Amino acid sequence: MPDRRGNGTRPFKVVIVGAGRIGTALALLLREKPEFEVLLADATEPGHRRVEELGLPLAEADPSNPARLDQILTGADVVVAALPSSATPMIAAAARRNGTHYLDLGDDETALTAIRREASAASGCFVAQCGISPGLVSGLVLDLASRCGCWPDIAVRIGGLPQKPSGRLGYGLIWDIDATLREYTRPSVALIDGRKTELAPLSRCAPLRLGSCDYEAFVSSAIPDTLCERLAGKVASLVSYTIRYPGHADCIAFLLDELRLRDRVYLLRNLFLNGLPEISDDRLLISIVATSSHGGSQVAEHFLRKIEPVQIGGVMVGAMRRTAASHVAAVLDLLRLGAIGQPGLLAQEDIPFALLRKNRFLAWFFGATAAAPRPSLPAALSCETS
Repeated sequence: MPDRRGNGTRPFKVVIVGAGRIGTALALLLREKPEFEVLLADATEPGHRRVEELGLPLAEADPSNPARLDQILTGADVVVAALPSSATPMIAAAARRNGTHYLDLGDDETALTAIRREASAASGCFVAQCGISPGLVSGLVLDLASRCGCWPDIAVRIGGLPQKPSGRLGYGLIWDIDATLREYTRPSVALIDGRKTELAPLSRCAPLRLGSCDYEAFVSSAIPDTLCERLAGKVASLVSYTIRYPGHADCIAFLLDELRLRDRVYLLRNLFLNGLPEISDDRLLISIVATSSHGGSQVAEHFLRKIEPVQIGGVMVGAMRRTAASHVAAVLDLLRLGAIGQPGLLAQEDIPFALLRKNRFLAWFFGATAAAPRPSLPAALSCETS
């Protein structure tokens, strides 16, 4: 395998397959750093139009065309699959054939199984499930658990929302609609009494107040299996929740159960795509709380963030896209530097969290007090917009 460090002799070449909102956000981040050379690959008209408007380099490539993928990966150091999870195994296969590193932002266990097979025969490093959750959440949870003492209860609450409620759902098209529907319809992997189990999606719905705003949080399927396996027997509980505006879970339950769309999710998908507004100025809320008993009193550790859209290279980028792209860029930077990169599949939990926290692409995310112990839950989330 050639030297891929981009250490001044040549830039680190990144091919991003998928010119959607997350793929272009990542390209904008990397374009600002001379150590990287970026090429977007897409076969769709919206993707071409978006890339042309942003002035980014583009190659015509369909993920289902192996020969064309092999052409654009010639000389590349890494390929990023910024595509729906169902398409990621095709990109992983191309990475294995061409000896390149591989990253994706998938969240689907079926796709991960196929990627794991490709990684077992790969000469490059395969880092699946980058982004927010799965992705960045693994390091955040492990760090919090390590500082919280013995047998903590950990609640992970994450939500991408419009700035204000929109319609009865209080929601819009912010992220991959298929990933959103999986959160609502698939059992959620969790730890209860230290043992791996499954919880029903939309269950445990409860009011949540962050700062001066009211929300609700309900069980979702955003925690990766690998994180549960890593913490099994070490924490009392680990449960993932999605944050939405009040009333959202009840409306989704009505659609899934009373209108019987649970068995016809494709109809619900079409309804959402045709009826929900596009949201570009979203807000990302992250609240991870670990509590444990110590000396007869309860001790709590918190990681809290409220993230807003920001301009990158003169282009407004939404909060979820900004955060997910920053995590991917940080992992790419670690690959470039040789800090990670062993052949095969690298779990998110095995990426050194200290390196992520120090990385330039995540400097805005980790403030001086971001991971500091908090004696009690503050009244407001810290706000990071720079």
